[in-house]
Amino acid sequence: MSKVKTAEPEGFPEFWQVWSPHRRHTDGRGDARNTYRKHILMGALPEDIIDGAKGFFRFMAEKDKPYVPLAASWLNKEAYSDWCEQERAYHQRLAEREQTNVVQMTRAALPDNHFSKRWEAMQAAKKEAM
Repeated sequence: MSKVKTAEPEGFPEFWQVWSPHRRHTDGRGDARNTYRKHILMGALPEDIIDGAKGFFRFMAEKDKPYVPLAASWLNKEAYSDWCEQERAYHQRLAEREQTNVVQMTRAALPDNHFSKRWEAMQAAKKEAM
């Protein structure tokens, strides 16, 4: 007799893709899926849970990595509601830093010698040929 495959709720594959590389060997996809579904039905947003998991692992201290909780336990604590805010704030800071660090650079002038004059003449000839 074979078991019927349970349909996964919206966003669960993305959540599991984030959680799976860090999970303990006793962590089960079935328990995680059922708990995830329960939280979605209670009104949690899939984006919050996924961003929360990303933030949880991004900011986890190296010494704590052996003690990752089971996915179902982590979901039941509703820890995703705190971690999703931290993850989004992190991405906001990155976006702001990226916008402020962009400086348009101008090309440096070539020195006035015969090599640069030959270079400029070659470049002008290429433009005319096109």
